[in-house]
Amino acid sequence: MCGVSVLFKKHSLTINNFNEVVSSLRTIDHRGPDDEGVILVNTNTNDFKIIRTAKTHPQIPDQVDIDSVSVQDYNLILAHKRLSIIDLKPTGHQPMQGIDKSWVIFNGEIYNYIELKIELVNLGCSFSTQSDTEVILEAYRVWGPKCLDKFNGMWSIVLWDAVKKEIFISNDRFGVKPLYYFENEQGFILASETKQFKNFKEINFTLNQKHVDEYIQHSFIDRDEETMFLNIHRFKKSHYALINPFLFKTVSAEQKLYYSIKKIKIDWTEENAITTFRDLLNEAVKIRMRADVDFGFALSGGIDSSAILYSARNVLKQEGKKNELLGFSAIFPGYEAADESKFIKIVADDLPCKTSYANVLNEFSIADFEKHVIHQDEPLHGTSFLAQWAVYKKAQEAGIKILFNGQGADEVFAGYHHHFYRYCRQLLISGNVVKYLSLVAQYAHLKGMAKSHIHKIVFNDVKLNAKIKLGIARFDHTLLKYWSSISTLDEMLLRDFDTFQLPTYLRVDDRNSMAFSIESRHPFMDYKLVEFGYSLPNNLLIKNGWQKYIIRESMTEMPEEIRYRKDKKGFTTPQDVWLNKFKDDFESYLTYNQKVYGTATPSKNKYTNYYLGAWLKSHT
Repeated sequence: MCGVSVLFKKHSLTINNFNEVVSSLRTIDHRGPDDEGVILVNTNTNDFKIIRTAKTHPQIPDQVDIDSVSVQDYNLILAHKRLSIIDLKPTGHQPMQGIDKSWVIFNGEIYNYIELKIELVNLGCSFSTQSDTEVILEAYRVWGPKCLDKFNGMWSIVLWDAVKKEIFISNDRFGVKPLYYFENEQGFILASETKQFKNFKEINFTLNQKHVDEYIQHSFIDRDEETMFLNIHRFKKSHYALINPFLFKTVSAEQKLYYSIKKIKIDWTEENAITTFRDLLNEAVKIRMRADVDFGFALSGGIDSSAILYSARNVLKQEGKKNELLGFSAIFPGYEAADESKFIKIVADDLPCKTSYANVLNEFSIADFEKHVIHQDEPLHGTSFLAQWAVYKKAQEAGIKILFNGQGADEVFAGYHHHFYRYCRQLLISGNVVKYLSLVAQYAHLKGMAKSHIHKIVFNDVKLNAKIKLGIARFDHTLLKYWSSISTLDEMLLRDFDTFQLPTYLRVDDRNSMAFSIESRHPFMDYKLVEFGYSLPNNLLIKNGWQKYIIRESMTEMPEEIRYRKDKKGFTTPQDVWLNKFKDDFESYLTYNQKVYGTATPSKNKYTNYYLGAWLKSHT
C-alpha cells in the first residue's frame, strides 16, 4: 500500500514542477513512510533520470541530484511513496523499471502475484525480485491492458510503456485504491489523495457547490467521480486509460471500461452454495495473508469480521502454521446500545484471538477528530468512522502493518436493514403475499418487533413506488428518486455496492488506515466472492427472517451467539454522548459554514453541520 504523484506536460517541465511533485509526496508521507522514489522521463526519447531525494533509499542505483539535471529536457514525473509489505528489500523500490525499459508505480496489492508469476515464467519471462510490482510490469508487457482481467487485488497503476510510448493508467475493479486527477490543455496531474493537489500553483481550488449541497441536503458523497473541488476528479473504478503524449487531449476522454458486475443467476442448491462460499472465502483470506509483515484483524463481534477470523484460522491449520491471531476492536463500556464487548469476547475466547481494545470515548480527543477530518479529504456524516480511526490507531501502536476487515459483505450478501424492506416490497409488488407474510412474521420474531410496524414501513414503500410510476411523487434530487424507485433486491445490492454505500466506506477505510501507515485488506471484496454473491437467488440471501443467510449457514464452526446474532451494529457509537463531551469544540466549527451558506446551520443533521464546519476549517 502506497501513494503516487504523477505530472505530465506536453512539452517540458520546470524546476517548480519538480518541487511541487516532491512537496505533494511530503503531504502523503503517512501512505509510504518506508521509501520514496522519483524519476523524470522524456516521452519522446525514453531518456530518464532517477532523482535522489531526502527520503529515497540510499541503495537505489544511478541516483542523481536534481541540481545536476536539466529538468526542461523531460516532460513526465513518476513519484512514489512506499509502504513495504511484500519484498521489503530495496529491490522492491518504485518507480520500478522492466526489462523493456518501461516504468511503473502503483498503490495496492496484486494478491495472486505468485500464480501469475508462475504463468509468466512458463511463457518465458524471468524475474529478479519477489515483489508483485515486477509481476505487473511483465504482465503488462505480455498481455497489455488485458492483464487487468488476470489481477486479483486492489490497485491504482501508472505505467510508462517505453515500447509503445504510452502512459497506461488503471484503477481496480471496485475502486478500493484511490486515484485522482487534474487536467488542462497542457497536461495532467495524478495523485492518491486530493490534498496533494494543494501543492500545485496552477490549480485554482474552487468549491464544488453542487457537491457540497448534495452532502448537506441528502448526505450524498462519493457517488460519482466528482469531489468537493470543481476541477479535481476521481479516476473511474473498473477503467483504464492509454495516453498518447503526442496526441493528449484529456484523461477523462481516454477512460475505458474493462470490467462490470452483473447479476447472473445460477441455480444453486443450498448445499453447493455453502461449499462454494466457504472455499471462496478461505481462498480470499489465504491470498491476502501473503505478506512479509505482521497482520491483524478488525473484530467487531459481528458475523462479517468473525467469518474472516475463522477462515484465517482454517487457512493456518491447513498450512500447518500456529500464528497467533490478533484482533483490534472499538468498545464503549457503559453504553449498551453501542458497546459490543460481550460479542467480541465470545469470538476472542473461542478462537482464541488476542485482542486489543480502543476505548474510544476515553481515548479520543478533539485533536484526533481534526486529524481525522484532514485525512479524509471529503466530509462525512457520522461518528462511526471515528471509531474505525481509533481501531487503526490501536493497531499501529501494536506494530501492525496490515488489518483485515469485512467491507463489502453487507452490499453483496444483503446485510442492511433497508435490504430486508426492499425485498419485502418486491414480494408484495410481485404478488407473492404468502411468502411476504411469512417473512415478516419471522423477522418480527427475531427482532422483537411488532408485525404491524414492519407492514407500515413496507406499505408506505409500496405506495411511494406506485407514486413514482404514476409520476406524482416529487423528488428534489435525481439520485434520491432513483434510489426510491429501485424495485428489486438484486438491483438494490448492486447500487449499494457501486454508488450509494460502499464507495464512501472504502474511501473512509483507505484514509483511516493510511493515516496510520496500515494496509487495509478486504476478503469480501475479492472479485470471485463478489461475483458468487451476485449469482445467488434472493432466498439464499434473506431466508427465515435472517439476512446474510448464506454466511450464517456456512460458518458452522462459529459460536451460535455470533452466527445467529440478531442485532446489527457495525462500529455504532454513542454519538450524542460524544458531541456533548466536546460540545464547545464542535459548536466552534459552525461559524465556518457561513463561508458557504451564510448560516451556521445549513443542515437538519447537526453532525453534518459540525463535520462540514470542521472540513471547511481544514480544507479552505
